[in-house]
Amino acid sequence: MNHIYFGDNFPILQKMPSESVDLIYIDPPFNTGKTQKRTTIKTVQSENGDRKGFQGKNYETTELGTKAYFDSFDDYIDGFLRPRLVEAYRILKSDGSLYFHIDYREVHYCKILLDEIFGRECFMNEIIWAYDYGGRAKSKWPAKHDNIYFYVKTPKKYHFNTSELDRERYMAPGLVGAEKAELGKLPTDTWWREYVDYDINDNWWMTIVPTNSKERIGYPTQKPKKLIDRIVKASSLPGSTVLDFFAGSGTVGASCLDLGRNFILIDNNPSSLEVMAKRFAGISEIEWIDFNPVPFWKDIPPKVEERTFSKVERRFSPEFEMLAATASYLKEGLQEKSELWKGSPFEWLLQLPARQKGALGGRLVASWCASKGLPTARSKGSSENLIINGNKLSIKFSTLWNNGKYNFQQIRNDDSDYVLCFGISPTEAHCWVLELKYAIGNAKRQHELEYWISFTPKNPPRWLDGFGGSLDQAYEVLKNLKNKKI
Repeated sequence: MNHIYFGDNFPILQKMPSESVDLIYIDPPFNTGKTQKRTTIKTVQSENGDRKGFQGKNYETTELGTKAYFDSFDDYIDGFLRPRLVEAYRILKSDGSLYFHIDYREVHYCKILLDEIFGRECFMNEIIWAYDYGGRAKSKWPAKHDNIYFYVKTPKKYHFNTSELDRERYMAPGLVGAEKAELGKLPTDTWWREYVDYDINDNWWMTIVPTNSKERIGYPTQKPKKLIDRIVKASSLPGSTVLDFFAGSGTVGASCLDLGRNFILIDNNPSSLEVMAKRFAGISEIEWIDFNPVPFWKDIPPKVEERTFSKVERRFSPEFEMLAATASYLKEGLQEKSELWKGSPFEWLLQLPARQKGALGGRLVASWCASKGLPTARSKGSSENLIINGNKLSIKFSTLWNNGKYNFQQIRNDDSDYVLCFGISPTEAHCWVLELKYAIGNAKRQHELEYWISFTPKNPPRWLDGFGGSLDQAYEVLKNLKNKKI
């Protein structure tokens, strides 16, 4: 269940349990000393209009409404931010992350404050979010960037899902070759617009969503969803809980709904809650605290959808449930609900076509590796291959067949270094990591250039000893792979 609170965030944060949140993103007021507002207008043709328009015709404008908040604090750092960030640190899980979004006015003081609360060793990055939107000062260099500080609670234990990151275009694709150009490059700590083929209506790097964007929902400092998506994908897993206690327009909630995360949003501005009520109209998975959204649902159709992983009886391991949560998020739009494997969170999975099942297996493995702190990257041209420590792993995925066996198929003698066999049964997950030549040497020929391995996970053949079995055993094999430079 997701929660949206109306009220002062400080007493609400004080009541939240310690180490209960996986990721915190906050975009607090920037202490600009100004009133931040956005006015919605309607324009109609009129002979007595107050403005000229198309073909020189007169148009009359009518104000429909204004959303605003006053952005000024006498004691911004110690009186306002400090107590809230102390609570944020307490609430964050030991492997959790904080993204703190601010601008040039207070950024230096905020860095000192965050170092004091989290520790300097927990500072990972300063992300520069550059844009080219809005007016330009003529008395100084125009300020066209925001700062996003990335902190973790434990430097040696946090999530950063490289394989889930969106990729950016190369500025000179002709210099890197067709394969690299198609794959794109990983983003750096400077997030700015592309220089080629960008659409002004879809610039996720804008400081606020442009006034003519379809994403605009009427809040003055609304941030683009793609910006939040990148953060949520990088630093949380499906089924995780994300907190934003300066929720504004609720973009963190919208991102979490689409990406299979749970969320907690807090704001004390009535305009913010009104905007969120319309944005999340009729979604049954949200509990509203101290605010009634129903009056704002007028003429808005309900959006009752099952987006998040439904809880099952706790007879599964936490890792197995994490994999099930990932799979539940990825299944959306792929198939109808299956009647097989009753009581298992993977009951739907057997109905997938083989190709979709293979792609799903690759993403499950990537998500599992990320949860264990193993950095991965996608191999070029295939969603079923991963790179770990420079080694190329061919991912082979199987569900448990009716005869109690896993069948790992289509093993090819290609340029892979290892074969990773990942199996899902109704109540357990299994994994083995084998050198490609060793796997082929013990496999059966499937076709002229393909091989397959078949066995029961309860009684695997002796030649698999030492190469995995349980997820913990496979993790020990993976983390000890020699670093191969490529």
